[in-house]
Amino acid sequence: MSDLWSGEPFSWNPITDLRLMLSYSFMLNGLEAGTIIAIVAGIIGYFVVLRRSAFASHALGHTGFSGAAAAVLVGVQPVYGLLLFTMVAGGGMALLGNRASNRDVEIGTVLAFALGLGLLFLGLYQGYATQAYSILFGEVLGISAAGVVFTFWAGLGVLAATAIVYRPLLFASLDEDVAEAKGLPMLWLGLAFLLLLAVTISIAVQIIGVLLIFALMVTPAAIAVRLTRRVGTAVLLSILIAVTGVWGGFFVAFYVNAPVSFFITAIIFGEYLAVRGAGVLRRSAFLQAVDASEPDGVRSLRNAALTGAIAQLLLLAGAVAVLPSLLVYGAGSWTSGTLWDHARLGVVLLAAGTALAAGSYPLYLLGFRRMATASREFTPAAFLMVTGILGLDLALGGFDMYLAGLSLNASGYALAPVMILFGAPILAIGLLLAVTGLYGQAVGSWRAGLRYRDRALRSGAVLMALPIVGNLLVCFGYRRALARGSPTGLASPPAVSP
Repeated sequence: MSDLWSGEPFSWNPITDLRLMLSYSFMLNGLEAGTIIAIVAGIIGYFVVLRRSAFASHALGHTGFSGAAAAVLVGVQPVYGLLLFTMVAGGGMALLGNRASNRDVEIGTVLAFALGLGLLFLGLYQGYATQAYSILFGEVLGISAAGVVFTFWAGLGVLAATAIVYRPLLFASLDEDVAEAKGLPMLWLGLAFLLLLAVTISIAVQIIGVLLIFALMVTPAAIAVRLTRRVGTAVLLSILIAVTGVWGGFFVAFYVNAPVSFFITAIIFGEYLAVRGAGVLRRSAFLQAVDASEPDGVRSLRNAALTGAIAQLLLLAGAVAVLPSLLVYGAGSWTSGTLWDHARLGVVLLAAGTALAAGSYPLYLLGFRRMATASREFTPAAFLMVTGILGLDLALGGFDMYLAGLSLNASGYALAPVMILFGAPILAIGLLLAVTGLYGQAVGSWRAGLRYRDRALRSGAVLMALPIVGNLLVCFGYRRALARGSPTGLASPPAVSP
């Protein structure tokens, strides 16, 4: 099933599109198996990251390929050979290396031998080993109803076993030395973990493949541990990221002629890049205190609030001017040139308001960075403003991609559906991040209100979501703070007597 195009147009009604997708039995089977695998991989993957066993999961995946080749040679389903080989290899890794942190040599040794066996089995097979080769990249749309049942019971067994060894395994994963000093059976815990990992990989390669196993087994958990230090929250986040990656990959692949595995890995990898980028940006010197006076920061924030208020006023006026045209002409007013002909003033007002709103974001960022000179509590607000600016850029790029896809779709360009399907999510993500910038404005204004003990600043921060009102109150508060000078309650530098 390399050609995944359903033959149906994308309707932009998620209920209709989802109902159409689930009307195909192969999609339903794939989604069911993929969801089970994502849940199990999200949980076991957390321990993989915690125990620094990413190389072990990589090695077991490649060992599974040898098992699949052996199963094809003897005439049984590849998943059974894959399961047998990964469990034997996992047990060998655990017995050869007593500690998870010192097991790389043993894992490499087992991996080299297993790959040699796989090459031998493929050489002995006289036919086309397509089933074994499908293990490399996954073939989730080829899973039958019986395969879904097998995946369900295997996943349930892994979850039950994990629940039994959860507490000692978590203790041993967090600190091996202390766990060993407390008398925990480290060898048996390591063996149990690698066997659980082997079973999880055996069912996971059906959807993602041996070569892409990191996408489900490591990346979601790696994202989760960067977002929170709480074990329960990290496990839930890992599951959520894996499940959404699988669902999103299936949904996009249903309308685009490309493998499901690619979209699953692309979605999860994009989330990982976003989290890593946000972490690097948050710790960068760009967001730390700059050499500027506090009144300069207050002045920039006042100008930013005034710019935002004017932008919201223009947007509101533009919407009012465009609304009659939309009511009279309906969908026809969105065609090329029609909206401009019948609501030219509204279009101009909307464009000017959008430009001013985008311009207020750098002003807010500049003000919060300057305020960080006096107090580092404004650094998170500056970080949120950078996120909002990146969101505006993403929204603009996604909108351009979507429009380009629409124009190219009429000419039958092959990549037009991909541009449409990727442009819309990028636009949505950009708008969401832009809203995060509004939240940053509210956070920074609230902290400025506490610093200057100004009620208008605090009220404006709470009402920031309301058009015009929030920014006007914040602007008034910053003007009063600028006129007041030194923040109330903070000691001024002593005067020097002549």
